[in-house]
Amino acid sequence: MFDSTDDSGGSGVSTPVGVTIMVAIVVLLATLVTVMTTDLARSTQDSARVHGVGTFDVEFQESGNDSLRIAPDALRNEDTTYILEVNDNRVHRWRGHEPLEFTCLYPGDHVEIVSKEGETTYPVQEHTVERALSCERIRPLPEKFEYAYIENRTTLEKVRVQPDFTFGIEIDPDGPGPDRTLGNDVHKRNIGTIPVTNQWHYIRKYDKPIEGLSPPVWVIVMTDNVHWKSVGGGLNWTDDPTGAPGSDAYSISSTGSGNDLVLEPSGSEPTNDIYMLFKPGCSGSTLKILDVSAGYHNRIYVNDRVAVPDTYTYSRYNPSRTDPPVELSAPAVNCPTGP
Repeated sequence: MFDSTDDSGGSGVSTPVGVTIMVAIVVLLATLVTVMTTDLARSTQDSARVHGVGTFDVEFQESGNDSLRIAPDALRNEDTTYILEVNDNRVHRWRGHEPLEFTCLYPGDHVEIVSKEGETTYPVQEHTVERALSCERIRPLPEKFEYAYIENRTTLEKVRVQPDFTFGIEIDPDGPGPDRTLGNDVHKRNIGTIPVTNQWHYIRKYDKPIEGLSPPVWVIVMTDNVHWKSVGGGLNWTDDPTGAPGSDAYSISSTGSGNDLVLEPSGSEPTNDIYMLFKPGCSGSTLKILDVSAGYHNRIYVNDRVAVPDTYTYSRYNPSRTDPPVELSAPAVNCPTGP
């Protein structure tokens, strides 16, 4: 062995031995990096293998009980747990190999399926509801926005899909009291209030600014009346319409800093009468009337309180019309008071 002595008299390690040790350290570090990189790559591949598990068929089922059906399409992992989320709320978990049916969802509701392995999740598929689903089990509108139903082959589950706030919007065609239909009295009949959950109206939620209102904003296109079969061979409010009335009543145009509605008053009858935006608030809401092309003296309610006493005030048929757009204060929505 070769020794060297420094000026202070202490012994030092010979240069060849020092180089050998440094080389060994470098080799060891390189080996560790290689092993760690390989393990990390394997872990990433394993994670992808666990979560990359195929697709689902998500489609609207049009029938007497309109629903959203979620069925497995090409699932490859038998042991994966799937989580169903609606509006970022986890509402159901299952193995994915059993079809599910949703009812009581509304346009704008966002459905997402994620797979879960240990503490990690991975997005599998998402879907935005475009047409209101049947909701025979839930009548009041405030509940409509808060709950939905999931059904499989054996069980029916009520789940909460909107925990932030709930509200109700209704129209009384031709105002309080007996209603005219096609210009005639219908046995002095009072049709009463019709909520926007009725299929003849159109309502959709947007999570982006619309016409200067910050999200969330609901676009609402209402019909002022659906004519009764006893007069003129028309339709009932209780009839199931074909297609999606109101879906062609407007389009959205980006302004760069927001979005404007381009109205199509000549869209499909009868859902082309009253065009509104609704911005909910816990202490007070905003209702913005964009246009009224209806001749009836309708009254609009928010949470059972009058929000628009007479839509004829803004009607194109009114010679003394107050020209829209008009922004109105509206009643507050129902907000949680705390845990």
